[in-house]
Amino acid sequence: MSKMKHTLGYMAVLLLCAACTQDELTDNPSATSQMLEIASATIARAEGDEATTTDAGTGTVDGKWVEGDEITVWFLGPYANNITATYKYTDEGFTSDNPIDCNGQTSFTRAWTNYGVITTKIDGSPAQWKVETDQSGEGYRKSDFLYAQTLSVGAGTPANFTFYHQTAKIVVHVRNSDIVEGKTGLCMKVGDDNICIYGNVSLFDETMIWSQLDTPSTITPYNLGQQPMSDGNTSLVSFGVLVIPQTIAEGQILFSFTVDGQTYTYTVPTGGITWENGKEYTYNVTLKNPDVTTRSTYTQECELELIEVEDMNK
Repeated sequence: MSKMKHTLGYMAVLLLCAACTQDELTDNPSATSQMLEIASATIARAEGDEATTTDAGTGTVDGKWVEGDEITVWFLGPYANNITATYKYTDEGFTSDNPIDCNGQTSFTRAWTNYGVITTKIDGSPAQWKVETDQSGEGYRKSDFLYAQTLSVGAGTPANFTFYHQTAKIVVHVRNSDIVEGKTGLCMKVGDDNICIYGNVSLFDETMIWSQLDTPSTITPYNLGQQPMSDGNTSLVSFGVLVIPQTIAEGQILFSFTVDGQTYTYTVPTGGITWENGKEYTYNVTLKNPDVTTRSTYTQECELELIEVEDMNK
């Protein structure tokens, strides 16, 4: 009987200690875990730059999140632990089924879009990124590498992210003139198994440091329909494509256009062409009557003008 009394007394002490501990936690807000929330996720755009289209195919390329878009959020947790979680976009903004527990702390936070991440570093951040070879549909917006970082996010302090474009955007307007005037069904390709689609990335401030990988490919761009041109005319058709930053050597095919079974190409001139991350390059192209018309299909050089280079993030 004495032994049983001793055991019951010991259990009572344990219960009392547990109750005291619970009261202390409740009375101490700093010890209560708080989840990381995202208050806003703005996509940077060039000043005065308006969306060219509004469908789900372009999405973030035109500064608009699309339902189901995912980002990875990285949080520098206690004892320099790197914590990551996936947040998904809905009409209510970005939320997560398994949000980051800030453990009562505020800290440095990063975020990036998920679609093109191939490999990650030991801290969970992207190591390699790729763009899609077929950007005629959702592959266009899924090739848009967006990155954001901010300070002092965490317990009771939601994140206000500004995302910056890390790929290069190419827009090509085909003039509605000469041999293609009024025609339909014109198709375009970027490169000829010579465009790199993979790159190594290092995080640095608002921009990435890139090094292109030898992954030669051809990209099918997104059809933007008819668009206004810099000279006041309207294009026959315009195309958009996202590429990793890279240099294309002279003599290589940069763009090719096919209509009525005939192909027109533009070859990189002397000195090569370089596309930088965060920049938008706008070209006007003119397809002219070739000198030789004896074959049903042939290659003929076309005229290309670089109209504008714009910073997408300012």
